[in-house]
Amino acid sequence: MLQYFRINDPYRLLGVLVIMLVVYLPLFIDGPDMTFPELKSIVVGEKVHDGHAMYTEVVDTTAPLAAWTNGFLDIIFGRSILARHILAFFVIFSQAAYMGIVFASKKAFSENTYIPSLLFAILFMFSFDTLSLTPELLGFGFILPALSNLFKEVEFRDQRNESVFNLGLYIGLASLFSFSLAVYIIGALMVLIVFTRHPPRKYVLLVVGFLTPHLFLMSIYYLKDGLSALWQFYYVPNLSFHAINYISAGSLWVLGALPLAFLVISLIMLNRDARFTKYQSQLVQTMFLWMIFSVLQILYSKDWRPQSFITLIPSLSFFIAQFLLLIRRRRFAEISVWVLLIGTVVVSYMARYNRLSSVNYQALVVPDKPGLPKASNVLVLDGDWSIYKQQPLGSAFFNWELSKEIFAHAEYYDNVILVYEGIKSDPPSIIRDKDNLFGPFLERIPEFKSLYKRKGIYYTRTGR
Repeated sequence: MLQYFRINDPYRLLGVLVIMLVVYLPLFIDGPDMTFPELKSIVVGEKVHDGHAMYTEVVDTTAPLAAWTNGFLDIIFGRSILARHILAFFVIFSQAAYMGIVFASKKAFSENTYIPSLLFAILFMFSFDTLSLTPELLGFGFILPALSNLFKEVEFRDQRNESVFNLGLYIGLASLFSFSLAVYIIGALMVLIVFTRHPPRKYVLLVVGFLTPHLFLMSIYYLKDGLSALWQFYYVPNLSFHAINYISAGSLWVLGALPLAFLVISLIMLNRDARFTKYQSQLVQTMFLWMIFSVLQILYSKDWRPQSFITLIPSLSFFIAQFLLLIRRRRFAEISVWVLLIGTVVVSYMARYNRLSSVNYQALVVPDKPGLPKASNVLVLDGDWSIYKQQPLGSAFFNWELSKEIFAHAEYYDNVILVYEGIKSDPPSIIRDKDNLFGPFLERIPEFKSLYKRKGIYYTRTGR
């Protein structure tokens, strides 16, 4: 198999497509349960599709480009998870193909080969949830062309201004899908400082390219009188270091043990036996720095799950491919690829079907809880929002970490206005309110007091 992909022929990428199709086919036939990030994308997409603006009419931290994309996907696919998985499959394949083409065009290896594309696809299979059309996967698609522009800067050094501007622009666009990807602007700046002799003007241009989409976004919200909401519900929460753990560290170590073992062996062999040109040596060092900032990006991300680690895959693909090309006995290289492929897929599927006690996906998968009776839409005033799997969100309040600060302080006039406008825009049929946080607002909003009646832990809408 390895010999097939060593040949510099773009049609070899069809082999990557076939391998991916064979490996992912069981996930299409026997689809995995919906994960919380997928549910979040669906709920936000439904609200955007219904015409509600992010942050001013939807209280959540989802990045704007991700929210608008989810709204478009809701128009096309509705709540179909299978359709989203199929689209994610082709997104992953396109990223694998693009990464291989970039490495080949930049002469990153001793021979032009599509082995990195193969490795990219294999490493993506280490967990079932990587096949999810989430903001991280979509934003990652902009990090790859940013990496290509970075290679161009390292290769030519005196490249035109457009290249370094586009480098910052791609990272800026990626951060509007998932804000944690903004970490790469620091990584790109570090690489340029170490490996190029650009004048200060170019570093400023890099930062300007990164800030351009953010400034454009702020301008839009300023014109809509929503700049304060954008800052309060998008930038401030994403600048914090708080993260949700959907899977334990032990489970992540088990899932990533084999790829990490190959990475360690690759780094040792490269340090001992590799003979590079000066340019290739710089690319190796660039990818090592990029890998370090990938780790920092993962630590900064707002939730921990296997898919959060996909930003490491280009670096792993690069170093493992270098290792495989160093092996003189091609039979050993062939065996190594088969071990990586079979081992990664077997561990992934054993974990997916609960055959590995050390891997637990329970916190990642949305449980099937019974929906609320006779409710066209619901509002949940607590942290358990799995109910939205059965019934759509009513009102603007989705992210409970942000919403609870509003509902916990009914004595503030601004919060009363937020609750009034947030519920008035899309009145929920039922409000689950275990701690009666909604009650104090009813005393301050007579219109709602006549509209909602409390029954147990629920407020039920009685009129229109």
